[in-house]
Amino acid sequence: MDIFPNDDFPTLERNGKTFVQVCHSSEVLRRKGTRVEFDEELQIAIFRVGERLHAVSNICPHNHSPLLHEGEINTDDCTISCPMHGWTYSLHTGRHTSSSHSHVKVYDVFEENELVYLEKPQPVEVEWKW
Repeated sequence: MDIFPNDDFPTLERNGKTFVQVCHSSEVLRRKGTRVEFDEELQIAIFRVGERLHAVSNICPHNHSPLLHEGEINTDDCTISCPMHGWTYSLHTGRHTSSSHSHVKVYDVFEENELVYLEKPQPVEVEWKW
């Protein structure tokens, strides 16, 4: 599932952060990622592992591929593997599981009243060049 939030999406403040209501809880399925695309360079993947939600950047830094939402979720160690080349990241920390040099950003996400709220991301500056 793909979600494209805009300024009309409801927000709320919690613990000094702004959260955007992005979807209903039923739309984030187990073992399948949900992509939230704020713009081409700012995409977040939400995953449900057990009863908990996790949110990380959808863009794998290995090849700047916006594919993590399509990756394989390992529920035993709470990781996501990029479907392009298999790079694997912790959904808790965003760190690559076998290299300290790569990571993806982790975002706060929670459910309330059957709705999913995602930490509103700050605009990103593109660090890669073609």
